[in-house]
Amino acid sequence: MKNADKLPSEIINLANKLVNGTINTEEKEQLEAWYLNNATEIPVWELKNENKVQLRERLYQSISSKIEFVPSSRSKSLISFFAVAASIVIACGIGILLWLQTAQHDPIAKNITIVSNGLITKIHLPDHSIVWLKGNSKLEYPNKFSDSTRNVTLYGEALFEVAKDKTHPFVIKTGNYLARVLGTSFNIKESLETNSFKLTVLTGRVAIVSTNNQNNESAQPIIIAHGTEFEITGAKNKPRLMPAPIDEKVMILNGTEYDMNFENVAFSDVKNRVEKKFNVKINTGKTNYSNCFLSADVTDQSLENTLKVISAVVNSQYTINKNQIELIGGGCY
Repeated sequence: MKNADKLPSEIINLANKLVNGTINTEEKEQLEAWYLNNATEIPVWELKNENKVQLRERLYQSISSKIEFVPSSRSKSLISFFAVAASIVIACGIGILLWLQTAQHDPIAKNITIVSNGLITKIHLPDHSIVWLKGNSKLEYPNKFSDSTRNVTLYGEALFEVAKDKTHPFVIKTGNYLARVLGTSFNIKESLETNSFKLTVLTGRVAIVSTNNQNNESAQPIIIAHGTEFEITGAKNKPRLMPAPIDEKVMILNGTEYDMNFENVAFSDVKNRVEKKFNVKINTGKTNYSNCFLSADVTDQSLENTLKVISAVVNSQYTINKNQIELIGGGCY
């Protein structure tokens, strides 16, 4: 839109607040006073292949629905100004034309609920994280994560292998706690009925905070390092932080494909375990890998990192096409 730079940034911010419904009485009076002393042009739209009348009408309706009724002598002029100011905000922050063109092709994220019903159920999340849901548990997550965080809700027990992403924290709401990670693996077991909570960290670190204290600015999160277990049993007992017992780790991993530590394992077995964990199919063509044996630990590694290690061992190349993997060349003779 033309003449966007003629509006002070403070006025644009106030107009943005008006549109979002967050403006207070004093700010609204300030905005109205500025407008009464400053003439404003009707917006000029610089659009291509778009119906300008429909676009302008949509914006006017959006603005007018968000402001209180004022005397008719000011209503038209105020709406004209707010249309100008709001269009600047929208054009700068979102891109109104792009939004109009893509909104129908970008559906709102929908929540998905998975229930394990007594069986270990593996779930591949939209960010390629893997969750093994255990016992009679439930996991809720969106079919696509937001631009800022990756939020899920757990009821019961699950083993998480979170895809590494430093710019998008992974947050689990579970029982009376919030757990926050960037990319690590851990097991959570909670029960609101018994007021019990146990978090066992396998790799990396996990920060947790009680939801009862999340509105207290002085409350500090508890950082739990790998190989450590955080447990609380009963509402009156204090939490315990201690090294995770070996037998506890064995029980946590039982029935999952999390452990990918190979010690002189035949290629065919490695291939089967990778396919099962990541829900992929590895095609080797006519290349001979039957004499290959692998010794490598790719636990808590992504599919691509796992393939890099395998390819290095058997001297091959790989390609990924959705859930189809092609290994080319190399081999063991």
